[in-house]
Parts: sequence; C-alpha cells; structure tokens
Amino acid sequence: MHQRDIISEIHNYGIDVKNREIYINEFDDSGESAGVDHRMLQAFIKNINVLKNISKDPITIHMQTGGGCWYSGMGIYDAIKNCKCKTTFIAYGQLCSMGTIIIQSATKRLITPSSIFMCHFGSTDLTGDYLSSQNYAVVERANAQTMLNIYSEKCYKTGAFFKERKYNLSKTKSYIKRKLHSGDWYMNAQDAIEYGFIDGVLK
Repeated sequence: MHQRDIISEIHNYGIDVKNREIYINEFDDSGESAGVDHRMLQAFIKNINVLKNISKDPITIHMQTGGGCWYSGMGIYDAIKNCKCKTTFIAYGQLCSMGTIIIQSATKRLITPSSIFMCHFGSTDLTGDYLSSQNYAVVERANAQTMLNIYSEKCYKTGAFFKERKYNLSKTKSYIKRKLHSGDWYMNAQDAIEYGFIDGVLK
C-alpha cells in the first residue's frame, strides 16, 4: 500500500491495517467531542473485526477520552475481551470514566507519562414514569457492581498497593468502592500503576 493511502486509512477510518493499530476517535463529523458513544462502538467493532479476520497477530489500540455512554463502552470492552488476538491498549492525555473500564479488557494496559486517570460512579439521567425510573435505577446499581468487579479483579492481581497489604479480592473491591464514594478519583500515571489499573508507562 502506498504511504499516502496508509495515512488516509488512519485519518479517515481510524485503522492502520499494515501495522495492526486502531485509533479510537471520540469526535463527531462536526469536530465536537462526542465521547464514548454508539458511533465509536460501531467504528471500533468494524476495525477490530477487520484485523482479527486477517490474522491472530497482536493489535494495538490508542485512545484518549473523558468518558461517555456505559453501554457503548461495554460493547467496546466486550469486543476487546473476546478478541483472540493479544491486545495492547495505550492511553493518552486523559483516560476518564468509561475509558478506565474499557482499558481493563486489554492484554497489556499502558499509559503515557503525563496522563490523568480518573474513576468514578458516573451519572444517570432518569426520565419517564416513576415506576420505570425505579426499574432503571436497579439496572444502574447492577452496572455499578459490574464496574467494581472489573476494577477489583484487575487491581487485586496486579496492584502493588494491594499486594503489599495482602488484600484479597473482597478487600480490594471494598477499598475501591470506598474511594469512589468520596467522588472522582484522580490518579497520575504512577498512581494508576501502583493501584493496578495500568500495567506500565509508555516509554
């Protein structure tokens, strides 16, 4: 493929087929930040399917995000988790909210040195009649538990903070839950590694 075609492929479709890299774009056609949404999910599914159908060689995923839709994010999470190719996920600048969950699906999780990593319970908009709102609140409570499970299962295994204190999975989950009940939990790159949310800093 001509070099110009490769550049066009990356900028127009967020995929570099030759080098097996995916660039997750959170901007819509107007240039406004849309965050994690259905368009991001659909584009990502197409791209990862293209690469995994070509070969089982490793895939590198690049992302920067302030967060977004839980369901679109979990769709990306599942697509990565179920991919038989080894995946390296690289976070740039800021990885917040839903982005911090998506990255847990990768085989290897990296972050750039100056990046910020932020976890929280997120927000919910409830509309419609009061009975339906109560039903959806139950769903959101279950989603929060899923998030805690994803975090704690990774942090328990890889976080030096929890290993040094000999925390089991249950105590790790309780610690993370207490931190999130205090509001947005901001970490620099080294903090995110210490707690086990990230494997290393991109050199």
